Amino acid sequence: MTTTTQRRRPAARKTRVGDEAASLPVAEAVTDAGNEAATEAVPRTEAAEPVTPAASAEPATPKPARKRVSRAKAGPAAPVTTEAAPEPVAAAEAAPEAAAEPAAPVPAPKKRPARKRATAAEAHIDTEASTEAAAPTEAAAPTEAAAPTEAAAPAETEASTESEASTEADASTEIEVVATESGESAAPRKGRRKPKTEPAVEAIPAVPPEPPRFTLGPREDDGVFGDYELRDGLTGATCRLRLLGRQTWRCDCAGYRDQGTCEHGEHLLALFDAAQQEALDAGWPAREAEVWLVPGPQRRLQWVCGREVPDRLREQDGLDEQLRRSAEGAHAWLQELLSEARSLGVVLRVDAPVWPQLACGRDAQARVQRIEAAMADGAAMRALLRDDLPVHAWEAALFAVCAGRALVADDLGLGQRGAAIAAIRLWGECFGVKPAVVIAPEAAHAAWRRDLTRWLGEEAKSVTVATTPPAKPQAALLIVDGIESVDSERLAALRAVPAAQLLLIAHQEPLADARLVDWIDWLDDMRRGPLARLRALPEDAGKKLKREALESVLLSRRKRELADQLPAALLSPMWLDGAGANGASLPAAPLKQLRQLIERWTALRFLSSAEQQQLLEALSLLPPASRQALAAKAEAVLALRREWIQGAVPAAARLVVCARSETLLDSLSMSPQLRRLPPQRLRAGDAPAARAAALSAWRSAEAGVLLASDDALGSLPGGALAEDRVALVHADLPWQPAVLAHRVEVVCGDEACGVPAALLLIEDSLDAAVLRAQRDGVSFPDWLDAAPAWLEGDQLDALMAVLPTLLEGL
Repeated sequence: MTTTTQRRRPAARKTRVGDEAASLPVAEAVTDAGNEAATEAVPRTEAAEPVTPAASAEPATPKPARKRVSRAKAGPAAPVTTEAAPEPVAAAEAAPEAAAEPAAPVPAPKKRPARKRATAAEAHIDTEASTEAAAPTEAAAPTEAAAPTEAAAPAETEASTESEASTEADASTEIEVVATESGESAAPRKGRRKPKTEPAVEAIPAVPPEPPRFTLGPREDDGVFGDYELRDGLTGATCRLRLLGRQTWRCDCAGYRDQGTCEHGEHLLALFDAAQQEALDAGWPAREAEVWLVPGPQRRLQWVCGREVPDRLREQDGLDEQLRRSAEGAHAWLQELLSEARSLGVVLRVDAPVWPQLACGRDAQARVQRIEAAMADGAAMRALLRDDLPVHAWEAALFAVCAGRALVADDLGLGQRGAAIAAIRLWGECFGVKPAVVIAPEAAHAAWRRDLTRWLGEEAKSVTVATTPPAKPQAALLIVDGIESVDSERLAALRAVPAAQLLLIAHQEPLADARLVDWIDWLDDMRRGPLARLRALPEDAGKKLKREALESVLLSRRKRELADQLPAALLSPMWLDGAGANGASLPAAPLKQLRQLIERWTALRFLSSAEQQQLLEALSLLPPASRQALAAKAEAVLALRREWIQGAVPAAARLVVCARSETLLDSLSMSPQLRRLPPQRLRAGDAPAARAAALSAWRSAEAGVLLASDDALGSLPGGALAEDRVALVHADLPWQPAVLAHRVEVVCGDEACGVPAALLLIEDSLDAAVLRAQRDGVSFPDWLDAAPAWLEGDQLDALMAVLPTLLEGL
């Protein structure tokens, strides 16, 4: 069957009125009675009886092509007859009547549900235009008045007329769409509506469910509790878990080792069926118990017991809702737990990592007890070092040893090197921790070696001072000086050093440093709690909260906090190598003369005036005054200036160098080392204007250095330089220790506290003998610093009483 869409419809053509040969080609149409008529339907007139369609008198000429328009579906199919065009008269009479008769409204048919497919073909009836304007017209049915006229016509004409009228009447029910030659179109004709074709629903193949990401490896045990192997299908990794409860499991993955929890436990439980879930809720069916070490920022102990364990052992104090407790200080609890489980016949298994974790805390307690016992004998503690150490420095050393791994960040000038050296001695003598390795900047190596020799003597050779960790020896105690100057790359290299004990020294306030977490992470390698407490603080936490959280590993004190313990000056002796050309620091001739005069005095108890002058002159020549000693002292002044004045955290703003002798100070000011500064000179006989000019130049200079004798300082009012935040350098060792304190009082005032001070001493010289005698309680005559020309009897007796002791120390 040829459908409408496959058939080309001929275009409408123009006809002239009275053209009897013109005829309308009519096609069968199958329409749906339920569809609605076209927008402008033709009103039906009186129905003409259908007649047999007559053939056209002559063949119809081809019609021009017309535009394709939307087609409507017609009503029910009816036979249509085609008649010849009526006579002009009849058409003229019929047209007014048809035009005058109003069009009857066509009722809208009811809609039917669309049928799957129409079996009849759709018919489209095209009519010709009746006028030159190509306006589409609808033929009117013949009126009753025209009937007699046509009845008088011949039979053949009557039949033709009736056939034409019948055709026009039937065609009035159709919808006509005619395209004229001028391109205008009539109202669209609606025919039968095409049925809606149901979209073909293709059967979608069922998508198989995605396989689970995690799968279980083979197991020997069919029970729910025990060891599992969980395989990750996404990454291909395999982790091993031990499950003894819904919230009691452990894993060997990196996440669990770092944080104490991971996702694998939940994934494992998700693979269980209902029966396994029920068995899991019932509990571990065993008369056994286990203790695990739970990793994380603070390590904890996990208590696990079967449901057949007696309640006496099951219920433990100090556990949280997950049956965990802190590992710090838990060694006593575990000892009691083992004893109780043994008495009840319960098998108690302790995980291997638990023992070293508990041993760390137990050893810390043992160190405290051992040190407390040693401190009871103060003389034994002081005998550990060759030189005196301030109380606050001993406190820092004891803190470092008790903590095991500590960060000391006292104010610069409080003697951090001394505290570290005391800690080295305590570790070695009391606990056998040797050797020690000191990592320090290259500029600090000389100071470290000097202080090590000062306090340890020959033992200083066992301590390695280096810039980077040496391959040998392997450090048992690692000390890092200036941790704030260590970058991330060097820090990673230092953390690779396998040292059990660690001491970090910071010269700046560490609580405000962004790298504090990294330092504490290094110190708290056993995760005993400081790192967890630091991370738990809010981001805007102040220094007080941080200090409280880190009190077990951090010692950070300011000078004002130690005002009750600190002396007026924190004196640090600096032993210098000042050997002369002959390799000795003592002049041989004056020393020999002194020994002879002492023998004479011992034998006769008498010295003449000349011998007394010889005695005093020999004593004045004993202090080191060689060129080498002078250069060593000048270099020491520059080193102290760099450390105290020009350091990252300056301990002072300016430097004052004091001495008894004007000659010594003049020599220092003219030395090649200090001449480049240059230092300012303050003499006793200076006029007030010259003194004021020297002080003004000293204050205006960057890191200025002032050289002043005792007499010159005596001419200044007390505390004249207190506002200048100075550090003192004693260029010589006076016979009387009180002179050192007097210098501090004159320069810094009566309220001085913790002023950085250094005492320059020459090794193997008179300085060593005098200092040793002073520590032994020997008191030299006070007039020795300004000796007279001749001595009175009592003065001579006092001098000769202490000279033998002095010479024994040389």
